[in-house]
Amino acid sequence: MALEIEIKFALRDRAELVRKLSDLGATRLYPETFEDNIVLDRRGELRTRGALLRVRKFGRYAIATFKGPTSFESGVKAREEVQTGVESFELAIQLFDSLGFKPTFRYQKFREVWRVRDVEVVIDRTPIGDYFEIEGAIDVIRTVATELGMNVDQGIRQSYADLYRQARRTRADLPENMVFPPDAL
Repeated sequence: MALEIEIKFALRDRAELVRKLSDLGATRLYPETFEDNIVLDRRGELRTRGALLRVRKFGRYAIATFKGPTSFESGVKAREEVQTGVESFELAIQLFDSLGFKPTFRYQKFREVWRVRDVEVVIDRTPIGDYFEIEGAIDVIRTVATELGMNVDQGIRQSYADLYRQARRTRADLPENMVFPPDAL
């Protein structure tokens, strides 16, 4: 299995982050693109283990992903990850459903992807706020985070599902899933 290593930060000023990325010589790989994610589980067995099964639609791509339990090293998240492209977002969900993995959570975002040195920096606009993540080798993540004006101690440890559950505790207007209103798409 491959290892996913990343750190997430709250995004306060998108234009400033993009300026800093440009100053570092970053290349934008994908413009802001709508992303739809379905998390699946079978009677909670994956969540109990700290694992995740997800089907993602990103633009014209569909990807199935398994993530193992999370560990943290100095605020940077690491977990085993296996992912592969699938022909159809809907058929992948149907396939997993027929194996007993039912949709448990849906979350959407608009994602822009940048590459600087050997890391990807993704900028996410979600229904609960804006965030950015740096993914790659831990030493390069730390260097790039510092160059972007961030301290790894400020990294967010929660997943989007956890952040959304936390937001729902204080905002009764939020729906069950982290989705945009239809008029926002």
